[in-house]
Amino acid sequence: MNLVLKIPNETEFNQVCSFIAAFELDNRELKQEQFIIALREKILVGFGRLRKHNDCTELCSLGVVTNYRRQGIGKALVKALIQQEKPNLYLVCIIPNFFIPIGFKTISENIPDSITDKIDYCTNELFVPEQYVAMKFIDS
Repeated sequence: MNLVLKIPNETEFNQVCSFIAAFELDNRELKQEQFIIALREKILVGFGRLRKHNDCTELCSLGVVTNYRRQGIGKALVKALIQQEKPNLYLVCIIPNFFIPIGFKTISENIPDSITDKIDYCTNELFVPEQYVAMKFIDS
C-alpha cells in the first residue's frame, strides 16, 4: 500500500485542519501532536486523532481524502491509534459497522462524561441524517 503513518509537521497539520473543516469534523482544541497522518507518495491521504480527556481517551477527527477512500487507509490509521492507546479508548461515530471489525463495540451504559458531551456536541453542531453512537475499544 506504500502508506507512511507519522505525526504531521506544521504544513501537514494545516492541511489536516483544512480537511477537518471541509469534512465537518470535530475541530475543537486541535493540537498537532494529537494526530497521526497517512501519506502516500508524500501526499496527505488521511488522518486521525487521539484526544485525552480526564475520564478516557477519544479516537476522533478521523478522515480519509475522498479520492483515497475504500483502500484500507482509515483502518490503518485506526489500528495505529489503537496501538498508542488501548485502555479506556472510546469514540463517537455514525458508521459503527466500520469500527466493529477493528475491535470497537457500541455501548449504551457506563459512557464516560466526555463521550456523552461529545454525542451532545455532535448532535447539536454536526448535523447528519444518521444517529451518533458511542463505542468502546474492547481489547481481545
